[in-house]
Amino acid sequence: MRAPLLLLILAVVSASAAAPPDAAPDGAAGTATPAGRRVPADGFWSDEPQLQIFSATLEPKTQRLTIIGENFGGHRLPTVKLDAAVLSIANATETRLVTDPLAADQASIGTHLLTVIAGNDRTSFAVYTLVIGPPPGPGTGDGAPRPAGPASNQVQVIDRGGDVGWSTSIAVGADGNPLILYLDYTNRDLKLARCRDPSCTSAALRAMDTEGDVGWSNALIVGADGLPRMSYFDNTRKDLKFIRCEDPECLTFKAQTIDTEGQVGQHTSLLLGRDGLPVISYYDKTRGDLKVAHCLDPDCAAVERATVDSVGNVGWYTSIALGADGNPVISYFDVTRRDLKFARCTNPSCASARVTAVDMGGVGLGTDIVVPDDGLPLIAYWDFFNDNLKLARCTDADCTKAELAVIDGNGSVGSNAAMALGTDGNPVISYHDHTHSNLKIAHCSDRGCTNVRLAAPDANGSVGWHTSIAIGADGLPIVSYYDETNGDLKFLHCGDPACSLVE
Repeated sequence: MRAPLLLLILAVVSASAAAPPDAAPDGAAGTATPAGRRVPADGFWSDEPQLQIFSATLEPKTQRLTIIGENFGGHRLPTVKLDAAVLSIANATETRLVTDPLAADQASIGTHLLTVIAGNDRTSFAVYTLVIGPPPGPGTGDGAPRPAGPASNQVQVIDRGGDVGWSTSIAVGADGNPLILYLDYTNRDLKLARCRDPSCTSAALRAMDTEGDVGWSNALIVGADGLPRMSYFDNTRKDLKFIRCEDPECLTFKAQTIDTEGQVGQHTSLLLGRDGLPVISYYDKTRGDLKVAHCLDPDCAAVERATVDSVGNVGWYTSIALGADGNPVISYFDVTRRDLKFARCTNPSCASARVTAVDMGGVGLGTDIVVPDDGLPLIAYWDFFNDNLKLARCTDADCTKAELAVIDGNGSVGSNAAMALGTDGNPVISYHDHTHSNLKIAHCSDRGCTNVRLAAPDANGSVGWHTSIAIGADGLPIVSYYDETNGDLKFLHCGDPACSLVE
């Protein structure tokens, strides 16, 4: 996905689309098998008609690719890409695209990433995992066999009740066991998984909010008092909401609506300030602004709200952390300019802030920010222009300058990035590998990630969407993520600080 106008206004898509009625039989050479599937999106908040891909079939004799969907843009030809190659279009309507014959290397047996960028609205696109010929065997994404990961890495299925595991957030509970907040997409509920042990071999599942379509874009944090806090988006009411648990297991809790002025609360991130009170960054879609809510009491019954950035359409994919001076710092995506942005608040409520562009031109999706002990923020993000995972290391507190590093540039990689600091103080990043449909982990051997080791601890199907990462009570990384193949919530407990990487 290297189109220069690739602005991510993503469509909500089914996590496991069934094969269309006219799909070819399993294993038919040169055809798309029912293993083809629509790729789940990071976001879904466009009121404009959503571009959707329902099916894609390669005709064996003509080698033409037929794509069925909607809102392709009938007045201007859409852009169609198969992996990195731009395909020529022979016929196009709003709902059907037919390409010219594919070259032999383009139609190779295996898994391919199909991208359609709308003809009329160049900011809208959809992606589809296309399988050509015999499907890859278990644990592979490109048809090549891969060695099984070391037994010390433990992967668990936490919830398989329907289509679950979207928008995950992970934290360590007061008992040292993981907590995972996530969206039950089937029922559109906010759910919490409370692990009974550090490896989450069993977990208690609980629905936290079931009133309407809730739980998108959630965030989870556990305070020094051992009590979890949650922020999330209520898609039915278009509001920002907050929950404060009254016990470590969250058996009882208090819920508050934080902001109701327009459509607000998407792309939330949450921290506790030095005063122990919650601070939430989020996107105001009605105004196209980055906003911050500073709670004036532990339950967020009273809140002061501030607009941090209102220049253009800004505030997607926010991530908030506590700066060295005790005031919030925020990374986020500038939709208008397609830049990675950074805001340093000059007070705890973020009533004023210094804003700068850290990296520019098709970068800044899926941001995550941490502040190490040197006080210089680190930001992990997806460079969607080049399909790379990148890291920015600020060289000053305002991030007016930053050292930029490509963490992984092998194929289409880097979406859904999440970051934590390991016990060595260096970044550990979880993310999705589009090319191989894997969960990937990058372990940096230095603060700026100039030396990195990569691994795919779970390559069983299309996995690694909606990742969240934390450091467990034993000092080892723990990751929550979505298994798109099975529609499950999954959990990884790494067996070593590098998640058993292979150099």
